[in-house]
Amino acid sequence: MRTIMIVSGLAALSLASCGPGENGSAAEKAGSATGKAAGADMPKGPTPGLWRVTTRMSGLPAGMEPPPIETCIREAKFEPPAGAAPHSPGMTCDSQSFRREGDAMVSHMVCTSADGVRTVTDTRVTGDYTRNYTMEVKSTMTPAPTPSMAEVSMVMNAERLGDCPAEPPAG
Repeated sequence: MRTIMIVSGLAALSLASCGPGENGSAAEKAGSATGKAAGADMPKGPTPGLWRVTTRMSGLPAGMEPPPIETCIREAKFEPPAGAAPHSPGMTCDSQSFRREGDAMVSHMVCTSADGVRTVTDTRVTGDYTRNYTMEVKSTMTPAPTPSMAEVSMVMNAERLGDCPAEPPAG
């Protein structure tokens, strides 16, 4: 179970590079090869609706794969999930990049935890964000918490199922 929590943290860490920073969005900071702001090149995010996300991870014992998760996205934008590494106490990130590479969004992140574990994470997201997309995350930890976690890979597939269910009336 600890492995799932750590790998989930790595996914959150890699997704954090998709979100806005203190002084603008990641897309605004990314810049293209010509030095222009890349905001026009970046997708706004997944189409609002009900999405199913399935996750496969390396290094997990048989039967430990997380179950598919259904989530309702109400606004089409990328932002860091709550508790993402850049906001975690004791986590420092020395290197973060986010760019468009052909039809993919690519990020690279190097972070060090308070206990000295250095994590290098590379993420590649492909897809059309209207029906489906895939996020591939590869992380290397030094020193590794366990030998099987020295290199961890995760693939998340997201598929739009339809509209979100109606929200219950307030009150």
